[in-house]
Amino acid sequence: MCLAFPGMIIGVDGDYARVDFGAGVVRDDINIAELASSVKVGDYVLVHAGYAIQVLDVDEAYNAIRYWEENLMWKCERCSIAGECPLGTIAVARKGTGDGRERLS
Repeated sequence: MCLAFPGMIIGVDGDYARVDFGAGVVRDDINIAELASSVKVGDYVLVHAGYAIQVLDVDEAYNAIRYWEENLMWKCERCSIAGECPLGTIAVARKGTGDGRERLS
C-alpha cells in the first residue's frame, strides 16, 4: 500500500519541484502540475506516487508527519520494497528521529 507524505518545496522548475521530506531525503522530481499555480518555495505539499496532490499549512504538515510516524511508519519499515519506495526510504531515514516538528523548519 502506498501512502502520501508531506514535504517542503525547496525549488520549482516548471511542473516539477525539489521537495525536502526531512531526515536528509530530498527528491528533485515531484510533479506539481496539478498545483503549479498555487505552490511556491517554502510551501508544504502532500506527495503521493511522485505527485503533489495538496498544499498543506505547517500545522497540517506537522500533524500528518506525527500521525504517520506514530501509526503508519511500522508498515514501511517492514515492507519488502522499502528501499525502492520513496516513502519506505523516508521511513528508514526518519526512524527514531523525534516528533516531526523540528523537520518542518
